[in-house]
Amino acid sequence: MSKKTRTKRFLAGLGILLLVLILGYLIIRPWHLRWGTTTEDVSRSMPGDLEHIGWTRAITIEAAPEQVWPWLVQWGQGRGGWYSYDWLENLFGFDIHTADRILPEYQDLKVGDPICMSSSFCPSRVTVLEPNRWLSWQALDDSGDLVWTYTFGLVPVDDSHTRLIVRESFDNTFMPPAAVVALEIPDAVMELKALNTVKECAEGIARSNFTAPLEIIVWFTALAVCLIALVMFANRSDGKQLLVLSAVSVLVLLLITFLFPPLWLRVVFDLVLLAGLFLVTRQPVQVTKLSTSPNSSH
Repeated sequence: MSKKTRTKRFLAGLGILLLVLILGYLIIRPWHLRWGTTTEDVSRSMPGDLEHIGWTRAITIEAAPEQVWPWLVQWGQGRGGWYSYDWLENLFGFDIHTADRILPEYQDLKVGDPICMSSSFCPSRVTVLEPNRWLSWQALDDSGDLVWTYTFGLVPVDDSHTRLIVRESFDNTFMPPAAVVALEIPDAVMELKALNTVKECAEGIARSNFTAPLEIIVWFTALAVCLIALVMFANRSDGKQLLVLSAVSVLVLLLITFLFPPLWLRVVFDLVLLAGLFLVTRQPVQVTKLSTSPNSSH
């Protein structure tokens, strides 16, 4: 196979994968925008709601609201952290360090206090603080108009279970729809992790130092299978199964990135992808033979 042919196959395969990526994201997008919620959660009015509600997400915690609340009031850079992927946030210089315990020195949050993203960037301030019920902060534009609201709600289910609901809403004149869509992608990754971390903290589940490295390995393993299968497809004339495997890897990446399945299930996804790569590459390469006509000379 010539280099030109391999390049064409690679670009064609890459185009198909991009199409799968776009269509796959559009399919799962409604789920991650309301991850973990009920219809009641989504329709609920929350303090500070602006005209455009970007997304509402929720998780059930096996703890009373007063056991969850201390973890929320210490939220923020320079305080209890963001409860998400510290290593990823720190790549951008945010200097985030998520606390693994309740910090008494940060339990006195007040309306008007800043919530910082980095030591030099504090775009929002606390606007609603109703202990064990509502915590909300908002950002203003240069003219003092509200442009963004981030709200937590704690809704008791029974004596030992609480719904933690988080909502972000925006002002359409400041944040056009395209900007909100661009924001929702990294936000989903960080926010789902944060909800899960707060749940573990409130339930007293110790966080393992191996969880974050394993999550990274799992994600890059799926990506590696995708790329290896794509390259092999470009170099094999009988590589349709490799292209299918690469496309399935893209779907797995979307699932583990935006729907936050349990870590054990993510590992299972990877094992299935690796098994598929092994089986496909074990198949012999088909060689196209040149036929000769009966009248050809020997």
